[in-house]
Order: sequence, then C-alpha cells, then structure tokens
Amino acid sequence: MSFSIDLPEHLHGLMEVLPRHTCATIHLMLARVAELAAHWPPDDWRWKQIAYRDDQGLRFYAQGCCVRFSLEPETRRVVVLGLGRVRVHLSAERLDSETSAEHAPASP
Repeated sequence: MSFSIDLPEHLHGLMEVLPRHTCATIHLMLARVAELAAHWPPDDWRWKQIAYRDDQGLRFYAQGCCVRFSLEPETRRVVVLGLGRVRVHLSAERLDSETSAEHAPASP
C-alpha cells in the first residue's frame, strides 16, 4: 500500500496559483513517490532516478517548480516541505552580447 501524501495547509495556496498542468504534474510525481516509498527505503540508491538528495532532503522538479519532500517510513507518509518556482532571467544586454557575431563560432 502506498504512503500517504502530506501537503501542509500553508502550501495549498501556492499550489492554487500554479498553472493547472504544473499542478497535475506535481500531483502525479507525488503519487509516484508515495507508491515507490512503500517499496524502497529512504536511503535506497534508486531514489536518484526520480529525485535529488541534499542536506535539506529530497526534491524533484516539475514544469519549472521545485518540490522538496521527506519520507517518513514510521508513519508511512511523504511530507511536502516546500514548493518554489524556478525562473531564469537574462538582461537584454546579456542576450544581445551572447548572440552577437563576435561570440558566434567560427565558420569552417
């Protein structure tokens, strides 16, 4: 039987402002994590296939959104610790300089 997914109340508001497709992808990924957690111990090397591990726990990315979570085998729960959007902005000057002819590869 799968682990339950614990999405704290304060994160529900963040989920509501995400695009529908992003929200659906996150829910599908969390369901997959909950399913696998019933079979894989938290320190199993196979988690690398779907999540990154660091000092703050496990995380995955979905549609430009980072989802941090932990596994609690004692209570059979996947606890969502945080959600965040990943955005990269480059200034117009930087884009122009990186795409100009002087930075283009030499012709053969």
